[in-house]
Amino acid sequence: MKKTILLLTAVVLSTFMFSCDEDDDRQVYNEGTVTYFTETASNLFVTSDNPSTSIEVVSSTTRAVARTFTVSVDTDASTAVEGVEFTLGSNSVTIPAGSYVGSFEINGLFAGALETGSTLVLNLSGASAAGFDTTYELGIFKLCESDLGGMYEVTTTYGFHDFLPDFDVNTQMMAWAPLGNGAYFIQDFSGGLYDGGPYSGAYGTGPTSFDMEVTDICGNISWIGQVDPWGDILPNGTNSVDGMTGVITTSWTCTGYGENGVSTYVPQ
Repeated sequence: MKKTILLLTAVVLSTFMFSCDEDDDRQVYNEGTVTYFTETASNLFVTSDNPSTSIEVVSSTTRAVARTFTVSVDTDASTAVEGVEFTLGSNSVTIPAGSYVGSFEINGLFAGALETGSTLVLNLSGASAAGFDTTYELGIFKLCESDLGGMYEVTTTYGFHDFLPDFDVNTQMMAWAPLGNGAYFIQDFSGGLYDGGPYSGAYGTGPTSFDMEVTDICGNISWIGQVDPWGDILPNGTNSVDGMTGVITTSWTCTGYGENGVSTYVPQ
């Protein structure tokens, strides 16, 4: 009787250990050793210090000797270019002797990475590579730290407004107030034309008539959905930050009546 109970217990345990439990999203296999990526997707945000990310593979068993697997770039499925947006530390990954896990590094390249992002697709192959989770998708994005908040001396040269040739150039102090995540608020982006300039007396414009919220993405200044009292304010020409001097140049056009100008902000 005792022997029968022990055999029955072994069968129950065996059934439990080598089943697939869908509720826990876990897969346990009894087909020998399998090796696969522990995760199949992630993102690498590339800053100016060219960071790296570590990708792991796992095996269902250990071995007394190290095991090496091939890691290859799927050039057909990838949009990221090796040597431009990333470098692969090695074309293989090793699981050390006595271990379940191995890892390899991917290095981001700030100079070539794109703000809009690109995709690197990797394939894992070799003896005992599983029939699942052997493709890895890595999103690579350039991530710049923005620090433009502060006071500026802004000089604006106007291409058109209703009172030219008077007030063709204006210089005054102005602040860029940080809103977070590379966004900034500037009061009177017209450089003084709407607040204190001739439009104030003629059309009743003031401090809030040309408010702007702009975004700095890796030295490129952009905005959407910004308006003056008569229409949209659109980017026109150069809108960027000089990485060496910190000088900001903005170019804008008002769609309502065609006012436009170029403003140069010199940090103080």
